Amino acid sequence: MDVGTLLRHWRSRLTPTALGLPPRTRRAGVTQADIAAAAGCSLRTYAGVEAGRTRPSDELLDTLSDVLQLSADERHTLWRAAVGSARPAVSFATGRDRGLARMVDALPYPAYVTDAAWRVLAANRAVAQWFVDFGSLPAADRNIGKWIFGHPHTRHVFVRWDHFADEFVARVRALYATLGDVPAFASWLTEMRGYPDFESRWTTDAEINIDPATVRRYFREPGRPTGPGVPLDMVILSPMGPEDGRRVVVFEYPDGYQPELSDLPADQLCPLCTSRSTD
Repeated sequence: MDVGTLLRHWRSRLTPTALGLPPRTRRAGVTQADIAAAAGCSLRTYAGVEAGRTRPSDELLDTLSDVLQLSADERHTLWRAAVGSARPAVSFATGRDRGLARMVDALPYPAYVTDAAWRVLAANRAVAQWFVDFGSLPAADRNIGKWIFGHPHTRHVFVRWDHFADEFVARVRALYATLGDVPAFASWLTEMRGYPDFESRWTTDAEINIDPATVRRYFREPGRPTGPGVPLDMVILSPMGPEDGRRVVVFEYPDGYQPELSDLPADQLCPLCTSRSTD
């Protein structure tokens, strides 16, 4: 649908009183001049936007969204229709979604849900058995980035921790382009830069990695910090809503593989971790 059709539809559903104007007959609804005046632009400018001749500025798009009383989804659609790109993010979803949480709980594979800054919003029992029990960590540490760079057991989980760490920082760098000005993301990044292994990668490399749908990674079996590891397919899915940013991450077992799992969290099974704790 073109931008003119959208703007005319949104304009037609407004009433003059919604813009602080005196009531009119039904036939005399909100005009282009009314919208232009409310948005603080010229009639020529607004008419050009509605006709698709004028490319509006970011500020005008935000103002028109307010004047037309658009929902978050409608704002996103207006940006796409008017300028062909997404509206710069000003936030991302941080709440626990009941459906996503139930879905990961029902999976037999390790699976978790994070927000855009990798804060863990839900994680199933298999995550605790393979990686770490996020529920047992302090709330501020329930974060994939902090786990990768700050938890000693992480280096016993990945067959190639260094490669996974490189890839993670490259994924952060890709998101920084769109979320760098969002306070919650900027604050999290500041924390991450306090980890020397993160900071060295952040400042010495320029690699960018956008999440693929599926990528194969090798993980140590719980309690066995040596050997070739098990190839797990890391599948990443995200809700499509604008400024959501949550992701569902699932680690699928190879065909025919049956893990032998304990009820203990992975770090408590790890002989390298337990020997360190008794030193």
